[in-house]
Amino acid sequence: MRAILTLLAAILLGGASLPPRPPEVLLFSHTTGWRHDSIEPAVAALTKAAKAKGYHVVASEDPALFDDATQVKGFAAIVLLSTTTRSNDPASEWFTGARRDALIAYVRGGGGIVGVHGAADSHYHWDWYGRMMGARFARHPAGTPKGVVTRAPLDHPAIRAFPDTAELVDEWYWFDDLDPRLRPLLTLDPASIGEKGVNPRAIAWAHRFEGGQVFYTGLGHTKDSWSDPRVVDHVLGGIDWAAKRGARPMVVIDEAAKRVEEPPPHGRIGMSTAWRITDGVPGRMMEYRKRALHKGAAIGVHPIDHDEVYAVVSGEGEVSSDGTTARLKPGMTAYLYTGAQVGIRQIGEAPLVLIVSYPLEGVPRK
Repeated sequence: MRAILTLLAAILLGGASLPPRPPEVLLFSHTTGWRHDSIEPAVAALTKAAKAKGYHVVASEDPALFDDATQVKGFAAIVLLSTTTRSNDPASEWFTGARRDALIAYVRGGGGIVGVHGAADSHYHWDWYGRMMGARFARHPAGTPKGVVTRAPLDHPAIRAFPDTAELVDEWYWFDDLDPRLRPLLTLDPASIGEKGVNPRAIAWAHRFEGGQVFYTGLGHTKDSWSDPRVVDHVLGGIDWAAKRGARPMVVIDEAAKRVEEPPPHGRIGMSTAWRITDGVPGRMMEYRKRALHKGAAIGVHPIDHDEVYAVVSGEGEVSSDGTTARLKPGMTAYLYTGAQVGIRQIGEAPLVLIVSYPLEGVPRK
């Protein structure tokens, strides 16, 4: 109390300001279906990890929290922690009436949802909930066998620290109504747990839904999962992403440090000055480069397996795509499509200075 009074006095005298309010996370674990004994260890592990990252954590099992939309509006993310209902019993569902409205308003207002394991085994009689989550639990093979999980070649905070492959013990969910637009973050090799089929099974994903950000992972069934830093970091990364805090810090580059003199690629026609501006940027999903083609130089015709952009800074050139040519001048840009045979050459007296950009086919550069 004394510290609070001192702070208030300082504020009134103009000598201090209130510290920024930490983002709040709701760990919600109400169940009317199967009650996982991993819930309590999960609450403890996530509370500790989230607090260490600067979150204020609220843990609750009271569905009345959703009776009024204003009670949940301020949360940066809501974690639905194995919040099961009974698939054959609509009366077991607690998101009804005003509570449904509150959750919809939260998501459409830009809120973040994190579904963990049994959150997909819930509210089977509410279509919107299933679409928000991205899929519904269908079945699981018996027991908790050790399975091989593979990380997707994506840069996402939920898998940034996850190994390329890992052996984990869990209860492995098979899903119905899996949104075909989802790109899995983690997949399970079904053969690794003795199941038929060669196609990897989606285990975790993230998507933007009606203005909000929704992350789901099927991991976390066992109590031991929550003493595994791979699982805790995975879910905490999902919380970061849902709360819009998961981006990498920006990288500022001095292009002078990236300058090299070399013949252009694809034919080594003439000489050029190249600035590989984004080389070495961790986790990048695109390349951004600058190149000056000296007089008579050209990037030879070559096939491209991704869309590319050539933007002219200065000078003039002639770009070709599958035999069609166009003149480029400063302020002009050529957008080139996957599968084309493309090239560009300098014309005139001044060097042709280009900005070249293209995606990295979903593979983050570490």
